[in-house]
Amino acid sequence: MITATEETQASTERLWAAVETFDGEVADDTLARLLWERDLSGAVMQVVLPFLAELGDRWEEGRLSVAHEHFVSNLLRRWLWAYTGRPRDAETTGGPVVLLACPPGERHDLVLLCFSLLLGENGARTRFLGADTPMPAIVAAARASGADAVVLAATRATALTAEGAAISRLAVEHPVFVAGRGATQGVAEQLHAHHLPHDPVAAVHFLRTVLAT
Repeated sequence: MITATEETQASTERLWAAVETFDGEVADDTLARLLWERDLSGAVMQVVLPFLAELGDRWEEGRLSVAHEHFVSNLLRRWLWAYTGRPRDAETTGGPVVLLACPPGERHDLVLLCFSLLLGENGARTRFLGADTPMPAIVAAARASGADAVVLAATRATALTAEGAAISRLAVEHPVFVAGRGATQGVAEQLHAHHLPHDPVAAVHFLRTVLAT
């Protein structure tokens, strides 16, 4: 009898084979089966994040092209956004407002989107701006939305430190959290921000704890 683990592995291999040949129908159907048999946390932690990590490894090894990266990103993004349409418990509508964005020059926002969805599942009211957002736009959106927190994510430290003055000013008005491979404790301290754990589930708990205190 095929175990659940073996079935997931077979589905993942089928998904990668579809990606390599740009077979949108098979890729879409396979990803749908992998995601929708799990709750959001399981989909993110067991499917999306490992898949993105493998994407990065294959990119660095030269096994994937820019076209493959765009194909995968659009595929994942479509299914992740589908989770935002799921009914939300009425009790969560009074949660903190959290604005999420990537600073200028940062175009990788899929992990941040995953984090935004997990926050929403845990009661936050998220305002997702996505990739490559100018700092004046982030500041204006934080003020207009009355954000209780602002999360900035980047894969490179320089994407954050290049906007150090603007982020530090923003942190005077709103608690700022930095995340991603470009965020370290040292970078966070430099920006007068909080450093989020790399694990999205732990990061959700950390942000909610900070806001509660």
